[in-house]
Amino acid sequence: MGKISCKSFFDRLLDWLYPSICPVCGRALAPGERTICVACRWDMPLTDFWMIAENPVWRLLRERIPTLRQASALFYFRHESGFRAMIHAFKYSGRRDIAVAMGELFGRELRDSPLYDEVEVLVPVPLHWTKRIGRGFNQAEELCIGMARSMGVACDFRSLCRKRKTQTQALHRDAEARRRNVEGAFGVRHPERLAGRHILLVDDVLTTGSTIAACAEAILRAVPDVRISVATLATARKSRKK
Repeated sequence: MGKISCKSFFDRLLDWLYPSICPVCGRALAPGERTICVACRWDMPLTDFWMIAENPVWRLLRERIPTLRQASALFYFRHESGFRAMIHAFKYSGRRDIAVAMGELFGRELRDSPLYDEVEVLVPVPLHWTKRIGRGFNQAEELCIGMARSMGVACDFRSLCRKRKTQTQALHRDAEARRRNVEGAFGVRHPERLAGRHILLVDDVLTTGSTIAACAEAILRAVPDVRISVATLATARKSRKK
């Protein structure tokens, strides 16, 4: 008992000295709050696309992915929103825990939607090995880890690969430049692992859809009988007009 009490005391002392901060609003998390504060969870600009078959994300991708089944995003990406800072925190500041927690949250929504019942494997959009070494991890993989926990679906981190290093998509303003930037950038190393399966392609942010479409093209070239669905953590609000 003494050890438990002592540990509890030091845990409370550390929480007081170094309180956990909500990555969205920057405020200290209250006792019982995890990763993101309750207020920010409540204010999250959710899309509800996972419950709508022909939603704007699906319409954006349907002509570019012939075997597309479903497509959705958890929330809208707004430049003025604190959720943009949250995404930057796990992409560029090493906060893998945020990506996993958000993956768990999104995974629960997908699990409860009848549209994603047939998904068999989660496949993240890969990073080039040089960028992965520099960052220390792939944020899309961390999202998959969280989603897998909620959905009870396996992950495949090895089959889809990035064959060449590309510039960050944010450097390219228009859709055509983004398409050219990632054209031919992806490949499949283990097609037998994906053959005949329904995969869920996972990424953090969807803007023009060029990266997801390039991944799907590489997969379908290697495994024509695969079925593809897409899930991204956020989507640019302008995609609502597509």
